[in-house]
Amino acid sequence: MTAFGASLSYLAGVLAGAYLSIAWLFLFAGLLAAVCVFIPKEAGKKLSLVSLICIGSGFYFHAYDSMHQSYLRVPAAEESLIHFRGEIATPVKRDGDSARFILLVESVGVSREQMEDLPGAERIAFRVGLEQEQEAMAIEQWLPGDRIAGKMLLSLPAGARNPHAFDYARYLRWQGVYVTGEAEYGELVRGAARTGVMRLFHQWQNDAKERLDRVFRDDETSGYMSSLLLGVTDGVSPETQEMYANLGISHVLAISGLHVTLVSGMFLWGIERLGVPRKTALVCTIGMLAGYVLLVGASASAVRAGIMGGIGLLYQAMSRKMDGKELWGWALIGMLTVNPYQLWHIGFQLSFAVTLGLLVYVPISLACIRFGPSWLRASLGVTFAAQAVSFPFLLYHFHQSHSVSWLVNLVAVPILSLVVLPAGYAALLGSLLHPALAVLPSGLASWILEWLHDPLFRLHQTNVPFSYWPHPDLWWMIAYAVFLVLLPILWKNGYHRRRDFWLYVAVYFLLLILARQPFSGTEEVRITFLDVGQGDSIVVEIGKKKVYLIDAGGTPVYRNRDSWRKKRDPFEVGKDIVAPFLRARGIERIDYVVMTHGDHDHIGGMGALVSRFSIGAVLVNGSSPREEEESLIARFRERRIPVLTGRPDLAWTDGPGVEWVWLHPDGSGTQTGNDASVVLQLTAYGKTVLFTGDLEERGENQLLAGKLSPSVDVLKVGHHGSRTSTTADFLAAIQPKNAVISAGQKNRYGHPSPAVLTRLHEAGAKVFRTDLQGAITLVIRKDSIYWETQISDT
Repeated sequence: MTAFGASLSYLAGVLAGAYLSIAWLFLFAGLLAAVCVFIPKEAGKKLSLVSLICIGSGFYFHAYDSMHQSYLRVPAAEESLIHFRGEIATPVKRDGDSARFILLVESVGVSREQMEDLPGAERIAFRVGLEQEQEAMAIEQWLPGDRIAGKMLLSLPAGARNPHAFDYARYLRWQGVYVTGEAEYGELVRGAARTGVMRLFHQWQNDAKERLDRVFRDDETSGYMSSLLLGVTDGVSPETQEMYANLGISHVLAISGLHVTLVSGMFLWGIERLGVPRKTALVCTIGMLAGYVLLVGASASAVRAGIMGGIGLLYQAMSRKMDGKELWGWALIGMLTVNPYQLWHIGFQLSFAVTLGLLVYVPISLACIRFGPSWLRASLGVTFAAQAVSFPFLLYHFHQSHSVSWLVNLVAVPILSLVVLPAGYAALLGSLLHPALAVLPSGLASWILEWLHDPLFRLHQTNVPFSYWPHPDLWWMIAYAVFLVLLPILWKNGYHRRRDFWLYVAVYFLLLILARQPFSGTEEVRITFLDVGQGDSIVVEIGKKKVYLIDAGGTPVYRNRDSWRKKRDPFEVGKDIVAPFLRARGIERIDYVVMTHGDHDHIGGMGALVSRFSIGAVLVNGSSPREEEESLIARFRERRIPVLTGRPDLAWTDGPGVEWVWLHPDGSGTQTGNDASVVLQLTAYGKTVLFTGDLEERGENQLLAGKLSPSVDVLKVGHHGSRTSTTADFLAAIQPKNAVISAGQKNRYGHPSPAVLTRLHEAGAKVFRTDLQGAITLVIRKDSIYWETQISDT
């Protein structure tokens, strides 16, 4: 069996071990043993070997997983305060007034005097709060291997609170982490560091980064080059990172095969020029590669490229050849043996999938592309192969794949790879000899980056269709994988005539069309009450016809903070909750934005959406806008987006059976504050939903004086369930069957009020709460209505 075949069996076994119990593995082992008895001997040997690798790796995963279980989960569930001793396991990343790293906890106790060693050291995600700038400067000197002790608050990591959002608990689980810890800097004591190889390489990496900071004086450029050359991503601006992610060129900033090829080629050429024999030079280059991988942080893509490069060089030294897929197979087996959890890391998935795609599909692409010079054909082949293979991963994890990403990769990546990258390494190496030697290459790299990034940012800020994609269905992922597997098999077996080629193209474009999910949810109204903390944000999808966004939440703003406390990329509700959800639904155009009123917790997240989505029109309450609302309205008008208001009895339809009615305010200008909230009534297939913003008692009384539905199926409770809203008279008038309360988890206002919950209970309404259940989704169809909650009721 080849290494490539063995690696696929190994991969299948790890997946089986992750999702099947040991009992199932034993059952499959028995069944396969029985099958082998009744099939020809030669076929039985092959099947036995495949089965042995597959089932063996499944058992290995179970053993590895059992060795990495948590001993601290119970006290973490109780949010206990404990004393500890441990060691820093990963580089310390400071962001504003906090720092994060993985801590290897060795001993814990209720007090410093009553410490007990854990059965095995446990990895936890650790956060350190910083109160003074001196603390911030000091913690940046901490390195992996440093010993620390003190007391910390344990807790369990939070899961996703909105559909298809980032699941922090799941992410940590595949890092071998089940518990988080938090402490203040003043409560920690840093002890003597444990020396080691990794600590030494981290110090060298930091030294190289500081040298780049001196060579490239501009902070943005030096941060970019640190990522490109050393794998240190902290210095890349959030705007550049988002632009690269949106345009599909983030892989440029990951240390990969390109870097390994360039560095090893330069090193090999250099020492051969010094008269070192070829075989000796190859062996020396293998050693250099190992050091290089450690120097750049040993990311999954760097380790994969290093292993493949090292084995390839070793075979050259032995005057032997090895197929690229064999190198790929050995790298996969080695890395999954060291840590099978890596299989669930997106960097690992993309690195191995795209590399295999290049090995398999570039030759096919070159056979299909028969025009232009060889370098153009090769560039097109690499681009199309990488795009096709990475597409399902980008959809599943990020819900975006820019429609002109292939063109950006075709033009920008060669410039960055063949000019900027070598110029950066030349500047770094030249600065080791004399600073003057770094001037020319650093100037060239800086000029090219400025020249290239300007049009890329303009493209990024343009709303290009087919850039956001809905979360893929399982059947589509399987169909796409089957297509990728069958294509090279059919090609190898002679199915590469002209009509076969066009059939492959047709099937591929059919899969792209189906990825848009054109037939899903066409005859339904889907309403999602997002969990945006203490605020409101509601997305209403009218089939495939219209999308309404009613408010966008808002992140609390802390003014007059010291500059050192500011985060590089602070959490922002619109950018980090609302926009990702819209992308996950494949929404690129919002037909109507409704700003119910000017409170920050309703419109604060709207600014992040203006440049990211196409917007048809904006509905406002017509009151004199305050500063934040006025600024947003100005931005909308700059983009020539109509800003409208309404009056009672204004009604419009979005198709048969779907009607909206504007109920409040009346346009007189007498309503102010929360009582000026826009109130809309949606009737969908005979079901009525009432959206009330932050309406309080006075506004409710005005509604009662107007035309209000005598029976409401769903009430969006006003003002987060405040006791000044949702009065008994109001509930008696509308008789809601269901009520949704949008409130922040453990919010400081005590929302929802117990009095409101009592009134809703007495009115017979079933209550849904975002603070307890996360995002709440209501789906209305012609013959049914059903609810989904992100977090199950407890």
